[in-house]
Amino acid sequence: MSENVGRDPQYEVFADEFAEHAEDGFYNAHYDRPACLSLLGEVAGRRVLDAACGPGLYAGELAARGAQVVGCDISERMVGLAGARVPAGEFRVHDLAEPLDWLPDSSVDLVLFALAVEYSTTGSPRCASSAACCGPAGRW
Repeated sequence: MSENVGRDPQYEVFADEFAEHAEDGFYNAHYDRPACLSLLGEVAGRRVLDAACGPGLYAGELAARGAQVVGCDISERMVGLAGARVPAGEFRVHDLAEPLDWLPDSSVDLVLFALAVEYSTTGSPRCASSAACCGPAGRW
């Protein structure tokens, strides 16, 4: 793994530019976002954790489809953008290399983790925490 990837909030310095690009950029808007969201299925009335939420583009679509959204990101600026995009959502700064101890077990129905695996230096706390907060009936 490159030393350029890790726990530093790399998007902090260009969060606004990324949000602008990703909102309607071909890959993000027409390929990745629709594909990832389709994997979640029906979200209306469900509580969804948007792990590594970035500027809230997925969260916005989830909320528009009737989901209650909880999101986290390592970048404070990204969390601010997500909160502005989805005022009814619950967003916080969180490093996914750490356990999701602020989210009670079985408190979400679905977990979305899109476009961020390559920024994690370790997968085990993220996966274990996601599974626990999602509970036995959830999907992630």
